[in-house]
Amino acid sequence: MAKKKFLLLFVLCCVVPLAAAKLVLEMGWFNGGVSSNGQWQKNEVFLLPATTNKAHWRLAVAPSADGCDARCLQALFTVQQLYLGLGRKQQHVQPLLLGEQVLPADYSSIVRQQARQPIPASLQQQILLIDQQGLVLLSYPLPAADTDMAPTAKAIRQDLLKLLNYDRTSV
Repeated sequence: MAKKKFLLLFVLCCVVPLAAAKLVLEMGWFNGGVSSNGQWQKNEVFLLPATTNKAHWRLAVAPSADGCDARCLQALFTVQQLYLGLGRKQQHVQPLLLGEQVLPADYSSIVRQQARQPIPASLQQQILLIDQQGLVLLSYPLPAADTDMAPTAKAIRQDLLKLLNYDRTSV
């Protein structure tokens, strides 16, 4: 009798968690994997050439086709502040302005770089997080009001620090 009781308890210990997991998934009670703040790209877009530099994460401002307007300048200021706020992790990030626009002298830490291909309309007027292969991973739309830039900067910082902490390519 003890053998049957043990076998029954063992089977229940294996089946009950699996049945509960299936029920949770089928009922839609599980919110899966939402840990990033930016918008993950659905299509692969390689905007920049691959790099072998230590600064292989690139934080880029993609202006509109018309050029860098006031929102773009606010994004450049935010990217520069994010870059300066990284401290010793600055060596892993390169701030960029995509395109041929003239970069104001106030933004000395930002580098101007031409994209390999025309920037898609869906990525214009956004801040982009690009990996070392030149693949756009996350995008953050530029807010309409300057006061809404602080939450966007916080979201970018959280995602960037998470990526820097889990990055193993430089090890």
